[in-house]
Amino acid sequence: MTDSQEEVHRPGEIVPASGIYECDCQEHHGYSTDVRGHRFPPPPEGCTGHGWRLKDAAHPDS
Repeated sequence: MTDSQEEVHRPGEIVPASGIYECDCQEHHGYSTDVRGHRFPPPPEGCTGHGWRLKDAAHPDS
């Protein structure tokens, strides 16, 4: 896992890189496809997580 995949982004923050993000609750149930420059959404309803962690980058070679 890279540093960018370990970093947790809070809802409302600007998305730094397009990709698929998962909630940080460790239950792997909440995913969000986010576009660079947009804002992160709140976690899914009932989720105990507090933010989003990059799971798969949209452009891993860039």
